[in-house]
Amino acid sequence: MATEIEVKLRAPSVEVLQNALASPELAQFIRDDSVTIHMSTVYYDTPCGSLRDRHWTLRLRAEGEAMIAAMKTVSEVTPDGMFTRGEWQCRCDRIEDAIPQLVEQGAPGALLNTLEEGLVPICTAEFDRQSTYLYMEDGVCIEMVGDTGTLFAGGRQEEICELELELLFGSASALPPLCAHLEEDYGLVSETRSKYGRALALMEQAAAEEEP
Repeated sequence: MATEIEVKLRAPSVEVLQNALASPELAQFIRDDSVTIHMSTVYYDTPCGSLRDRHWTLRLRAEGEAMIAAMKTVSEVTPDGMFTRGEWQCRCDRIEDAIPQLVEQGAPGALLNTLEEGLVPICTAEFDRQSTYLYMEDGVCIEMVGDTGTLFAGGRQEEICELELELLFGSASALPPLCAHLEEDYGLVSETRSKYGRALALMEQAAAEEEP
């Protein structure tokens, strides 16, 4: 199983986000130019919400020219605001075709049940991702990305303006000091909800308003 370890920080504006991404303190660890690509994401569930009940995430994302399917298990948030969760990915044009591949990689076998129940799109996200890598001491490598765009769910929408730090190699202890710098110097705020989690909240708000 691949374990995803990352931190999300919400920025008050695109300008602040860009300033944070260009932080001189972080720039010392960057060797390559940043790359920006458009991301178009569709999140899926069964009609009865079986994935949501398990707190699982299933998505199909266009990352530039590539179509990437991903399944993530329930997120655990540490006191330092780090997400840790199981994650599996594969290239596939249809989410139904991706299910067997994800299970073969190690995703929970119960995911196969969704093929019988049927899968439907429930929310989407459109955003641009600017990414680069931080190469630090002791073999630590962190992917740093800035996402700007929009979540769409329940007939509502919410702005995406956030910075993510995902640990690729090395100790997770490298993440808290970077977050502290970004929070103190640029006013970024810890975001403990995933994009999918925030989209579900939009759906809940819309459903609550429709109740008599």
